[in-house]
Amino acid sequence: MSGLTVAVWLVRARRQVTASFGGGAPAVALIGFAVLTNAAPVLAGDRSSALIGLLVLCMLVWLVVSGRRSLRGSTDIWRRISLLMAGALLAWCFAVDSLSGAGLYGSRLAAYGASALLLLAVALLSRDTALTNRAMAWTGLAVLSVMTIPTLFSGQSWRACTAGKLEKCSMAGALFKSFYDSENYIAMLASFTLVASLCAMRRLELLASASFCLLIIVATGSRTSYLALAAAGLWLLGSLVLERWRQFLRISFPLCVALVVAALGLATYLTWTASKTTLSNRGNIWMAAREYIAGTEATGVGVSKWYYLRDVGEAPTHFFHSGYVLVIFAGGLVALTLWGLWAATLLHGSVTDGRAFSAKAPVVLLVIYSFTEVTWNPLSVDGLSWIFITLMLTSSASATADPVPATGPVDAADRPDGRWAALRKLTPWHAQGRTGALTDR
Repeated sequence: MSGLTVAVWLVRARRQVTASFGGGAPAVALIGFAVLTNAAPVLAGDRSSALIGLLVLCMLVWLVVSGRRSLRGSTDIWRRISLLMAGALLAWCFAVDSLSGAGLYGSRLAAYGASALLLLAVALLSRDTALTNRAMAWTGLAVLSVMTIPTLFSGQSWRACTAGKLEKCSMAGALFKSFYDSENYIAMLASFTLVASLCAMRRLELLASASFCLLIIVATGSRTSYLALAAAGLWLLGSLVLERWRQFLRISFPLCVALVVAALGLATYLTWTASKTTLSNRGNIWMAAREYIAGTEATGVGVSKWYYLRDVGEAPTHFFHSGYVLVIFAGGLVALTLWGLWAATLLHGSVTDGRAFSAKAPVVLLVIYSFTEVTWNPLSVDGLSWIFITLMLTSSASATADPVPATGPVDAADRPDGRWAALRKLTPWHAQGRTGALTDR
């Protein structure tokens, strides 16, 4: 019933939804893309990849027909660089996959093509589409509502608790998986939706969205999501404290680089020191990946080789269970560096409401989640690609009436109620009319 209730709420709140996307057409296009890519396994079965490719083509056709044909992109140079890094990452991994070993294995060429078209669509959107974290929250709620409504009619949305070495269960006495095979996938969607809601929503909206997301996360029993949310929660708490005292148009680039380098360093260490039982047996997958690329750590071997190894029984049937291991296997340390540049420049991208730390919380969650899950697959398009799209297009934590005023401190004469009144104006809950010191870093 909760999913149906959220669906009704989204319909009734359609004006707020379209406002967060900057118009009805972008809202329909992006929410529709997110919902349909996640419903593709049900709608198309074994041909779900073909349906997702068709959806990407439809998005491009809509962009061209609606007049969005310029590739000059966002006015923020750092967002342009971030998009270029994503493109460079895709091009490098494709070249490695094509030139190493026997070349591309299976049907990976179509996946690379779909990813390239998606990047083109984001480039066309970035010029005149500026989203808020509310847009990510609304999109996630729409996806989750579609994935929970079927529980009203079928008990196949649950699977039995696991036993043995990996005992896992939820408070519901089962594990909620919707129409996917993995409860972790649903928990990931709910986690990003929850963090975006915490950044951008207030009062009853926040209560409703957070309750819905937490209900799903608890029902999945996903321990990964608990840990990722705990880390992202610390970031958000620190953001709220900072933004009560000062506004930030950007997070300083050295800090962005330091955070990303620390994540990449830890990911590399985990990859090369993992045992079979590391992090709920994920180490078994990472060991197979590192052993196969031995001697080619700098360049990798291409992601299609993993499918070959699985088909011949020399690799686990699971995917990489780490965005970093995927990148290292597909393009080596060169690709990992490009991924890091993409993440650092995206973190450094400017916002318009002076809440850079809050606005970047979903990016931080992606960096954290990528240790144990493939949150963004830069070499394909799937049901998680909408997270990448919204991250690339987000320019503020929440909607504001006007952009942040020019930089510089506000004189004391402009603060008739004293220092504490100015502090109240700087709180994230003060939606409009912000004043105070502004730092552009």
